[in-house]
Amino acid sequence: MTNEERALHGMVYHLEAAWNAADSAAFAAFFAEDADFIHILGGYYAGRDAIEAGNRMILGTVYKSSTIRLSVEKVRFLRPDVALVFLRQYLQFFDNGDPRELDARPMIIAEKVDGGWRIVAMQNTRISDVGAGSVKA
Repeated sequence: MTNEERALHGMVYHLEAAWNAADSAAFAAFFAEDADFIHILGGYYAGRDAIEAGNRMILGTVYKSSTIRLSVEKVRFLRPDVALVFLRQYLQFFDNGDPRELDARPMIIAEKVDGGWRIVAMQNTRISDVGAGSVKA
């Protein structure tokens, strides 16, 4: 693993830790000021402040006391300073007191600026029974 891949893995680890601490400000801190985020239900947040507010809302309501586990499935460098980071997400939450789980495949577009990586775009896609498989060329 290269140093850049290690740094991207570290960023993902910190995103996971911020979510699990219900710290929306720490979660949003990894995003560029003008970042774009499409959440798991298809809603769209434009900008770090909107991403922080959206995460603060869900971490205080529907995903209160939830935990996620993120794993990096693949890093693909488009340029030395731009990377796609393909993730697997396992979310555990409570729905009317009943434990639930949800699997997703988020993808991050990260840009290296001033020696550090930041997220410029992220899309989180829920894995449904229909779309659970993977195909590799």
